[in-house]
Amino acid sequence: MSKEWNFFQAEFAFPSSRDQKPSPTTSTSIHEKPNLNVEISNEYHKQEPSDDIEEIIQLDHQIQQTIKKVIEALLFTSSDPLPLSKIREITDTLYPLRPKQLRQIIDSLRQEFIAHQRAFKLEEISQGYVLRTHEEYAPYLDILHRQKRTEKISCAATEVLAIVAYRQPITRPQIDAIRGVDSSGILSQLIERQLIEMVGKLEAPGRPSLYGTTKEFLKHYGLKDLSELEKIKS
Repeated sequence: MSKEWNFFQAEFAFPSSRDQKPSPTTSTSIHEKPNLNVEISNEYHKQEPSDDIEEIIQLDHQIQQTIKKVIEALLFTSSDPLPLSKIREITDTLYPLRPKQLRQIIDSLRQEFIAHQRAFKLEEISQGYVLRTHEEYAPYLDILHRQKRTEKISCAATEVLAIVAYRQPITRPQIDAIRGVDSSGILSQLIERQLIEMVGKLEAPGRPSLYGTTKEFLKHYGLKDLSELEKIKS
């Protein structure tokens, strides 16, 4: 009977714990280690925003847009490059900015001009920022300025020009006092036509600009020098 039982055990022997292979579920939960490389890789790709981006994001969108418009207005009305320090001095009255933040806003404005295909561009030259028209529009601008040079001088402009010619160097308030009206617009026209120019500053409160005639003025009227101007009768 004992032999039969042994035979039965041989035929239906149960595997020992050493021969058992763990199930996939058991293997994964007990023996497998988490894939740290994948987790580290994922964390590596979760890049934190740079300080530059954070600085510009922290500014309120409405403030950014207002500052952009102020900068655009400053550049539009200035014929000379505006230094960053001067732009910052003005924009700080609206909202104080660090130089890096201000440069980012200026660069954003430059990109907007490019994206909207404007006829002008924002450039940094001579340690300042300036608006300049694209080169392909130069022929049309030449026609415009050539037409301006051939336009006749108005009576009011002739009056201002005569005052400058005979009283130079002279300030705008002095010209206004002689004429009795504001002359700033006419002075700008005469400067644009290169008939007068700023020749210095008056040593007085506010240091107003002094104006005088140019070589173009002599050429325009066929004069050798200022001594050929007719003497004013007293």
